[in-house]
Amino acid sequence: MNDALMSLIDWHAHPRRVIASGGKIITPGDTVDTLLLLERGTARSSDDTSCTKGEILLLCEALALSQYQTAITAIDECHLISFEQTVLRRMLVKGGEMVWPLSRSIAAEVTKRRLAS
Repeated sequence: MNDALMSLIDWHAHPRRVIASGGKIITPGDTVDTLLLLERGTARSSDDTSCTKGEILLLCEALALSQYQTAITAIDECHLISFEQTVLRRMLVKGGEMVWPLSRSIAAEVTKRRLAS
């Protein structure tokens, strides 16, 4: 995750949860209203992409879609920080009014290409 973005959010103010090894973190059909930062552990997506510490899981899908299309499963015990998408939006618009719509547009293109392959 980009250090600049990481510094914009007070991560201590958000709830945490732990998912055991083999547990489902994100299931297709879950709404993108809540985003998850992988604080500790490793996970894998259904398209065989590794997820590592410091990553906001399925960020492009969260910005581009209303529901997740890709599953994420814990490889080992995963510690997650959950936060509302509105928190990310408030932080991004601090960079200018166009940052949020541009971020969503870029994410939509990336997601469309990834899901098509």
